Amino acid sequence: MKITAVIAEYNPFHNGHLKQLRLAKRETEADALVVVMSGSFTQRGDLCVCDRATRAEWAIQAGADMVIELPTVYTLSPAQGFAEGALKTLSMLGEFTLSFGMESEELEDLSMAAEFMRSENNDLSGLLKGYLGKGYSVARSRTMALSALRPDMANMLKSPNNILAVEYMKAAAAYGGKVDFHSVVRKPDDGKKYLSSTGIREMLWRGEDISALVPQFVTVDNPISIDKYGTISTYAMKAMSPEQLGEIHNVREGIENRILQADFNDMSGFLELTSRRYTRSTIKRIAACATVGLNKELASLAKDEKPYCTLLAIRPSKKKILLPLLAEADGYFFFKHSDCPQDSPVRPLIDLDEKAAKIQKLCR
Repeated sequence: MKITAVIAEYNPFHNGHLKQLRLAKRETEADALVVVMSGSFTQRGDLCVCDRATRAEWAIQAGADMVIELPTVYTLSPAQGFAEGALKTLSMLGEFTLSFGMESEELEDLSMAAEFMRSENNDLSGLLKGYLGKGYSVARSRTMALSALRPDMANMLKSPNNILAVEYMKAAAAYGGKVDFHSVVRKPDDGKKYLSSTGIREMLWRGEDISALVPQFVTVDNPISIDKYGTISTYAMKAMSPEQLGEIHNVREGIENRILQADFNDMSGFLELTSRRYTRSTIKRIAACATVGLNKELASLAKDEKPYCTLLAIRPSKKKILLPLLAEADGYFFFKHSDCPQDSPVRPLIDLDEKAAKIQKLCR
């Protein structure tokens, strides 16, 4: 059986996503198309505009055969952790083809970049440490280091989709050839039929009609309130001691003191802490981790434990061939979150997913 997998957020699902799913299934000749989808938050630290069940159902209507949740602990991680967590979750499927969007025409070029970055390269490591020491973010330091050694690769890694594609390839190396790759080249948005999720969300906040940019089955009647989330998140951070905030995932190098000393009363004020070292996405991930209580202990638990996944949606005709794969995998599989036993090693991570979902619901 040929399985093709897609890592997604669908925040919200749009015409470009529909095109990718159809091409992925047809060009890989897949017997089953599986989506691992962020639950309640996105990798950039934003709260999803719609709940996970609604977004999973969109994927099924678009042609996916099964949707499983990407654990919150991985969703709220930088690109490398996000990719490693997604591949770890998908490893429960056994062998599969991973399909993703990218800006480059040649998949082989990105594969070479991934191998170069994965290999033990002393020159690259030395330059990377040097730029990090000067206060640049990890992503910016990597780009600058690559520019000095391999400018051709650095140019490819200036786009977010290419960066994630390379991280997927690096992470897949841990699974010994069980993962093949398929790419769909992304075209520039035309604003008429295709527009990024970011652009569509901005239209939603302005109360504009998005119907031409999304499939007919996608409606966003009750999106989340950014102001509500900002209030909850601001309180979560303000209520923490320096020690508690210092233990939050993504917090490092004493930024917890800077956060607690800063004079902010809403999310827009908190985002002013963005700097050369701490990008806007990093700052938003810190806020999200503080809001749901994602700390370093939980991140370590996820790294050390076997993979787990929870079913969000499945096409009835594919149950007999897909569910046994997950049930028999070397990991933890749950039909719903409440199926996880209280004494399960991954119960704290399941509770984290549920808390994130409750916050998302509260902010609608």
